[in-house]
Amino acid sequence: MKAKAISLGLMTLGLEAGNGVAVLADNSPEWFWSELGVQTARGIAAGLNPGGSAEETKGLMTLARARFALAQDQEQVDKLLELKEGIPFLQKIIYWREKGLQHYPQSVLMSIAELTKLGEAQEKSRSKDFERRLHHGNGRDVAMMVFALGPKETLRIVPATHQFLITSAEAALSCNPVCDTDEYFCMISPAWFFEQTLGLVISLLTGQRLNFAEKAETALENSREISPHIVVYPPKLWEKITEAIQKNTNSSTWLKRTVFNRSVSIGYDRVDLVAKGRHASLPRGILYRVADFATFRPLRDKHGLDRARIIYTAGRPLSPEAFRFLHAIGINIQQVFGSTKEGITMARPADDLIIE
Repeated sequence: MKAKAISLGLMTLGLEAGNGVAVLADNSPEWFWSELGVQTARGIAAGLNPGGSAEETKGLMTLARARFALAQDQEQVDKLLELKEGIPFLQKIIYWREKGLQHYPQSVLMSIAELTKLGEAQEKSRSKDFERRLHHGNGRDVAMMVFALGPKETLRIVPATHQFLITSAEAALSCNPVCDTDEYFCMISPAWFFEQTLGLVISLLTGQRLNFAEKAETALENSREISPHIVVYPPKLWEKITEAIQKNTNSSTWLKRTVFNRSVSIGYDRVDLVAKGRHASLPRGILYRVADFATFRPLRDKHGLDRARIIYTAGRPLSPEAFRFLHAIGINIQQVFGSTKEGITMARPADDLIIE
């Protein structure tokens, strides 16, 4: 209902099929409501990095020819207002966190609550228009301008169609099935390809539940509270987790360090056997179970990974050292890339791959 009200509100403001709408915000329910609202009106969502520079934001909005922009808070609204003179086709900035915006020029601004109310008021009179746009939509329509890093860290802009996003999600599901009781924690920005496919689109296809952090600063703490079944983190975060575990162990007591190091040694032994296609002997298997119970399980619980069944590192290759360490402690991480031709792939990247 939220997405439909946003869609009708944007249509009332003048959104036409094929028009671009920028979304500048952190991961949140409003991000996805806005995106779905734009897409049901046959518009094109353009996700922007909320931490991006003014120059980058202006360039991407110009490429998307965004007539409307949805922003999270005062900081993002300020950035857009500074750029507005250089983006003449931008008509309206819509926000959802009102703090600090009460005295801003309301001719340019509108709250998402006002937009939703406008859409709800138009539900009867514009219901046929809404249904018509849905009916005429097809998989070849561009759903979103996905922004990604390509080879050599170059910025790539992928005009992703609905069919491309769906087939990408289906490729991931063919390797790792997901069900409607699974919990997913939204960590990567929705402006990026992987959060769109592995998060939103798979949720639409399977009913997996999307969860969001209360705020960016509490994301890892919230992840532990939720204990998701599907985890998608960028390589930098996995490397940060690896470093934190090792650093905390080095500063602990001699006994804890000894137990940890012995357990990791057992874990490495198991990883090496699996890499060779061999099975552990019964004594080695028992040793690993003891190490897992005494050392690895508490570590996974501390980082919100005790229930994780499908674990991805999305983007550039994770360092071999971190990859091996995570597998050793029972975090069975898979490297996933995105291809502009094939969507999701778990092969090593080639020149045509989206890296992040």
